[in-house]
Amino acid sequence: MSDLVGKRVLVVGASSGIGRETALQLAKAGARVAFAARRLDRLEEAVEAAGEHCLAVSCDVRRDEDCEAAVGAAAGAFGGLDAVVYASGHSPLTRSHEATGELWRSVIETNVIGAAMIARHAIPHLQRSGGRLMLLGSSSVGRPYPGLVPYTTSKAALHEMARGLRNEYPWLRVTTFIVGPTITEFADGWDMDLAIEMHGRWSAEGYPANAALPVEEMASQVVAVLASPARVEEVLVMPDVPAPEPGSSAPEAAEVP
Repeated sequence: MSDLVGKRVLVVGASSGIGRETALQLAKAGARVAFAARRLDRLEEAVEAAGEHCLAVSCDVRRDEDCEAAVGAAAGAFGGLDAVVYASGHSPLTRSHEATGELWRSVIETNVIGAAMIARHAIPHLQRSGGRLMLLGSSSVGRPYPGLVPYTTSKAALHEMARGLRNEYPWLRVTTFIVGPTITEFADGWDMDLAIEMHGRWSAEGYPANAALPVEEMASQVVAVLASPARVEEVLVMPDVPAPEPGSSAPEAAEVP
């Protein structure tokens, strides 16, 4: 990870989960990291753990002015930006017929519009540095999990936005990092009864539901891509599928999406 020493990175959504762990690992690798998110108290704790050459930036990605200010604060503190990671995400569990307009707007504002506003203000800095914009997507795109239709719809839009940015700005290294099942705070706030019901469906219907990577491992894969000089456009990281025991029957194809 020597290529990360001194790199100037903004991680949005760095108060928890993959975003926080990615920012911590980047700092450990020698990068200068701006931790951005709504929960300033959590950011300050993370920055204290990260050590010097890092800063906390309060940012509610649903507010356009916060996105502009966060990019400006990071670029101003570091003298530019070499990479921006958008890890913010909102993932309510709900049946589609119970999803209100307010819920849909909150999901789209957080998962798509916030990313667009961060990208808008970061692109000039990344043009100067030849840097990378990384957007954290989801392996559920293409086969939305029951109960997560708004979330997956927003991630599908995020994937398409990344493709559009690559077409519009051929010089910009835009990476869609497609996240498979990971142990995070993703499910915090879910209704437990609905979660149990939906998990049963996911398992029965062949969705990846019984294996997940630790957040540290998923973040390490994010960091590896950021350290790479290659133009990585899309990468999917999933938990491994265990091989069947000798003599046992192989798993049915439906168990592996």
